[in-house]
Amino acid sequence: MRTRVWIALFVGCVLLMAASGASAQKRGGDPKAKAVKNPVPATSASVMAGRAAYGRNCRQCHGLRGKGDGPLAPKNPRPADLTDAKWDHGSSDGELFAIIWNGAPAAGTEMKGMKGTLTEKDVWNLVNFIRSVGPKAATP
Repeated sequence: MRTRVWIALFVGCVLLMAASGASAQKRGGDPKAKAVKNPVPATSASVMAGRAAYGRNCRQCHGLRGKGDGPLAPKNPRPADLTDAKWDHGSSDGELFAIIWNGAPAAGTEMKGMKGTLTEKDVWNLVNFIRSVGPKAATP
C-alpha cells in the first residue's frame, strides 16, 4: 500500500514538472521579467520564510549553502551556484522569480518550475533569501 502511494506521488511530481517546464524563461534574461519589481520587502521575516521554503524545495539540488552541490544534484548539468555572480537567466528579482516560478530552459538544466507547488509570496520570499546568500540585485 505504501509503495503505491509513493509511486503515485512520484508520477504526479514528474507530470507536474514536465508541464511547468513548457513555459521556462530563456537563457540570457527576460526584459519583461526584469521589469517586475519584488512586492515583498526583504525583511528578516521574509528572508527566514524564504530560508524555510528553500530547505523544503531547493536544498536537495542547490545544497545547504546554495553551491549547487545538494545530495540529489545532477552531475551534468550541475544546479546553479546561487552564491556566485554568474546568472545565466538574468539577475534581477523579477528574473529570479520567473526562473523559480517557471523553471529554466530544458537545454542545459533540470530546473523545474515551482508554479503550483509554491505560492507567489513563497517565491518572492525565496528571492529575498537568495539575495541574502548570493549577489545583490542588479542596479537598473
